Amino acid sequence: MWTNNQDPAEAYYRAVEESKERIRKEKDWAFQRRLVEKRRIARLPACPKCGAKCEYGIAQCESCSTSLVWAEYLVGLPGDESKLQQQLSLDQQKYQKRRAKRRKIRRRFRDRESRWKKQQLLAFAIFSIAFVIICFVLWPEIKFYLPDISFD
Repeated sequence: MWTNNQDPAEAYYRAVEESKERIRKEKDWAFQRRLVEKRRIARLPACPKCGAKCEYGIAQCESCSTSLVWAEYLVGLPGDESKLQQQLSLDQQKYQKRRAKRRKIRRRFRDRESRWKKQQLLAFAIFSIAFVIICFVLWPEIKFYLPDISFD
């Protein structure tokens, strides 16, 4: 921080500015952490009895002390295991359908791009062949008018 050829007031000012910048970054980082935690809590499942947010895998609700059963990410009361498994299988089927649909769209897009490239290549080949044929047919008629340059 302190060097031999540096004004002490300038060094102090720079140190204060660096400290302010560090404090601002720490505040931003803390705000981002709070925001991420808030989003995480918003996505947690709700207790089926009281509606409070429950952490994944807990055996009892923290607010109403009700026993909970889990089927991966779904929560329910004891005795709801079959309904939870049915809901889980439905969710997996929906996920598989969405995944297949996205794959189909990607495949169609790739096919469209490859067709477009093939069409461009075909058009270039046709125009090149036409240019060569026209040049071959018109070659006797083409006259090059070059300036008469002599270095005598």
